[in-house]
Amino acid sequence: MVAAYWQQPLLQADVANWLGTRDEIGTPAGRVRRLTQRGLDVVYRTGSVLELEAWLARRTPCILFVRTGELPYWHVDTPHALVLIGIEGDSAYVLDPATEAAPTQVRLDDLILAWSYSDYTYAVLTVSGG
Repeated sequence: MVAAYWQQPLLQADVANWLGTRDEIGTPAGRVRRLTQRGLDVVYRTGSVLELEAWLARRTPCILFVRTGELPYWHVDTPHALVLIGIEGDSAYVLDPATEAAPTQVRLDDLILAWSYSDYTYAVLTVSGG
């Protein structure tokens, strides 16, 4: 989703292969750093809502690593990744690869709680040299 935003569309199967994704367990969050080998700069760290808002102000989406059990539209509790594309007041707007709704609006408090399970870890992808 983020690569397509930067006009660097990647096939899901290719990304899964590069990141070593396994169907039964998914992808460990830190493996997102492997995308530096594919022409993307990767920021991977813990942060705050203020940091996310700063990225969003620069029109840069953020990947948040969450537990879905804290998100009202999920019925399963599992580690997951969402793309944060906006914050407005007490609402957040995310792209969730597991849903068809785009974007999905969630309460910011719910998103922060879901994000807390990863110690507020996030990733930002940008095009190298861009």
